[in-house]
Amino acid sequence: MKKIIIFNLLFCIVNYNYFNFKSRNAIVYNYVENYIETNYGIGREDLKSEENNYRRGMGLFEIEVKDIVTKNYYFFEVDIRDDYSLIYIKDLTELHRKNQAD
Repeated sequence: MKKIIIFNLLFCIVNYNYFNFKSRNAIVYNYVENYIETNYGIGREDLKSEENNYRRGMGLFEIEVKDIVTKNYYFFEVDIRDDYSLIYIKDLTELHRKNQAD
């Protein structure tokens, strides 16, 4: 009986963390879509998420988004709170483009 209770508790904790992480990824992508739509004038339907990484030690998300029409890549660093509200979004696109040119 104790094994079943421990297993169920462990299962609930793992599922909570997994779905919390997936929710955070979706929220971060939504913030980035809004930023690109506002500042670059690109529609949401033309964007595709290429890579979304969570930097554990810093608690930040790094996301790479591709414009499927022009084939341009956009890079961002996003930090959100536990209630999914935005702390900041940092556009790293020009920095990446400068590094690629060298």
